[in-house]
Amino acid sequence: MVISSTTTPLTDILNYSACNPTTSFYYSNQEDCSLPYVTMNAGGRLGNKLCQYMSLVLLRKTFGVRAAMLEKMNSSLSPHFPQLSLPVEDGKCFPGYTTQDIYHNLYMKLVNSSRLWPYNQLYHYPLNASVYVLNNPCPIHLLEPLREHLRRELAFREDIIKKAKQNLDKAVKSLRLNTTENITVITVHVRRTDHIDFMINKFKIQPLTKIYFQRAFNIIRKTVAHPVFVVSSDDRGWCLSNIMDKDVVFAGGADPVTDMALMTLGDHHVITYGTYGFVGAFLGRGTIFFPKNKDFLEFPCFNSTIVHLVDRF
Repeated sequence: MVISSTTTPLTDILNYSACNPTTSFYYSNQEDCSLPYVTMNAGGRLGNKLCQYMSLVLLRKTFGVRAAMLEKMNSSLSPHFPQLSLPVEDGKCFPGYTTQDIYHNLYMKLVNSSRLWPYNQLYHYPLNASVYVLNNPCPIHLLEPLREHLRRELAFREDIIKKAKQNLDKAVKSLRLNTTENITVITVHVRRTDHIDFMINKFKIQPLTKIYFQRAFNIIRKTVAHPVFVVSSDDRGWCLSNIMDKDVVFAGGADPVTDMALMTLGDHHVITYGTYGFVGAFLGRGTIFFPKNKDFLEFPCFNSTIVHLVDRF
């Protein structure tokens, strides 16, 4: 699917409840150490940290604010992603933050600040003080227009991709398919174990059942040629008992970084709740099949070009 690369007026598209068909707006001097900046909590695992990084890039590209990552984030991501563009917070050009906020509040403040001035006037810098973002954002619908940019910036190290391709090839060959046609690789991520209790306790959302995967798989089987579903999960036993079929193979389990790199190699993706699966699919290509749930609006988007919502019941 194609993501629009056109830009539209800020007042027309900066709506937190919808996908925005744009890639960038304003640029400030990122090396001007006198300007306030944004940095962010670097907690959680790989998926959380990548979402935090992408959320910082989003603020920089959308509003022109300076952004920096903590050394903790850099030390976690830079060994695997050599193309990172955000600077690391230091005492010289990033002397410290003076206020704290959560991402949604900061985003809306920047939106409102940008709406205060007409477009025929000079750009004004929207931050009055440096900000530390407390939470772990992953605004899927806002990140969508930046997909191609972030795919380039968050490209895995070459040796990681090489290993992931080897694991993928081995998994596909194990199916011994009776076809000489080109297959369509669908990478699937099934998050369970600790995440089940988290979703129940925080969002009152019951775990996804095999019905969701069957529906997603059948939609894909009807629309693409020769699909092969390559599954990674933290619960191999559940997958083997519930979603395996003649065109489904389990390939995960190497390590979190290699498994995520493997996810990016798919032509399309089926994911569950959680940042890890989303990032693996987002850094790939094609359509992302995501569970639809009216009580859990993780993706409050009505005109997505890349996400296909699938009923879970």
